[in-house]
Amino acid sequence: MPDKKVIAVLGATGAQGGGLVRAILNDPNGGYAARVLTRDVNGAKAKEFARLGAEVVAVDIDNTESLKKAFSGAYGAFCVTFFWAHFSVEKEMAEVKAMAEAAKAAGLRHAIWSTLEDTRKWVPLSDNRMPTLHGKYKVPHFDGKGESNQYFTDAGVPTTFLLTSFYWDNFISFGMGPKKGPDGKLGFDVAIFTPTKGGPFPTIINPSFFMTPGVNFTNSSVVAANEIAATTTNSSARPRFNSTAPVDPESAAHSFTNLLARGYAIVTYRYTQCGEDNAGFRTNSFYPAYPGYDWGVLYGWAWGLSRVVDYLETQPFADTNQLIALGHSRLGKLVMVATAFDERISLGAPAGSSGAGTGAYRFCGPGRGGKEGIEDMTRKFPYYFVPRLAEFTGQMEKLPFDAHWFVALTAPRPWISIEGTDDQNCVPNAVKQTVLAARPVYEFLGVNTDRVGVNYEPHRHALTAEDWNAALDFADKNLRGMKVERSFDQFPPELAPTNPSAPK
Repeated sequence: MPDKKVIAVLGATGAQGGGLVRAILNDPNGGYAARVLTRDVNGAKAKEFARLGAEVVAVDIDNTESLKKAFSGAYGAFCVTFFWAHFSVEKEMAEVKAMAEAAKAAGLRHAIWSTLEDTRKWVPLSDNRMPTLHGKYKVPHFDGKGESNQYFTDAGVPTTFLLTSFYWDNFISFGMGPKKGPDGKLGFDVAIFTPTKGGPFPTIINPSFFMTPGVNFTNSSVVAANEIAATTTNSSARPRFNSTAPVDPESAAHSFTNLLARGYAIVTYRYTQCGEDNAGFRTNSFYPAYPGYDWGVLYGWAWGLSRVVDYLETQPFADTNQLIALGHSRLGKLVMVATAFDERISLGAPAGSSGAGTGAYRFCGPGRGGKEGIEDMTRKFPYYFVPRLAEFTGQMEKLPFDAHWFVALTAPRPWISIEGTDDQNCVPNAVKQTVLAARPVYEFLGVNTDRVGVNYEPHRHALTAEDWNAALDFADKNLRGMKVERSFDQFPPELAPTNPSAPK
């Protein structure tokens, strides 16, 4: 590929580097070729990349001369280190220095250095609010990377400093993925909370961004109760994510006191146990058992929720005629799909499900109402969906289905969309069009169309205590036959829709 610019990728068998290599290989017309740099050219991932068309080169990142040879002839390089291999800031900084020197010697036109903030710029060593570790650092694996930025600057190499956020497949690395039980079968952890008396109880299945309560928990490692509550039932705060910390079951139970007091049980679990939230999901969790499937990870997550239903059918505490699925944001999409395809779920409550969620696709996205549309979602998260969905970019009117199909598949079971009036991702008119288009199916099946509901609360992209109360009120009315003095058909005022054609 002499006409293509070669990008040398360190850490190519890891999450960041591997994602870059896959992106290059998946874009044959992009003008770039991937050179995979790895210690073990005979490893499974290296061999797979070679099979897909990447150049695979052996490298020793502790040896500057090895790095110079690996970078030779490349246009650019992606540089990343792995602190957790040795837990040494000094060793990591030496690795970065070698990378910068090799990039300079090889004449690279551009380097990308995956770094992190030097926290000492904001919390100096003299500040005792955070402990000082090893006499030099506040957060060692951040501070060393941040201090190492100078090596690329001093070498004069044109460099992009990439400050990454926590990425989802780390959940698997921290022991939150599926595990084999004593029988050798794969499974995943759920946490169960029930009222103290009575039963069987209407039961909420709540896939969560947080770690499953009790998993890897010790008294010295815990998410604060107010952080858990930020996305559960007793708080109206905007969520604060400390997603990697083990969760104290007692703190979690405290955050669920409202729904427990109302007679509901809740089953919650970390959603990434059912598939990494990245393009490499097919290589882990349950997916290798289904090699011929073209499903995106979104449907796999929904499949995982149905496995929770399997379990609940064996448990006396759960009223299997009153199973409720509730999740927020991408987990709202999960709930929407799971409810449509699993008739054992009695009520679906997707919340703030955003683009490719409950809002009709023809009424959101570029030129059709704004905010998140199919184009945005298939660009940012293509692995959520089957590949062909992206083909309808710019011609959404040709898509042979729309979001209301998921609600129609749920009928005649009750369904409610939980939304925020100021959600930056969701278009109220798009949600409205989905609800209006689905109601005739309920009418056709001989049930009241108010079994399709919507509720708006004044907030941005969040799941608040008021949202939970609305979902419970809707369930009280539609599953438990209780009298509820509120309606579930009110939409916020909005401009007229920009697309005159309703979904059909």
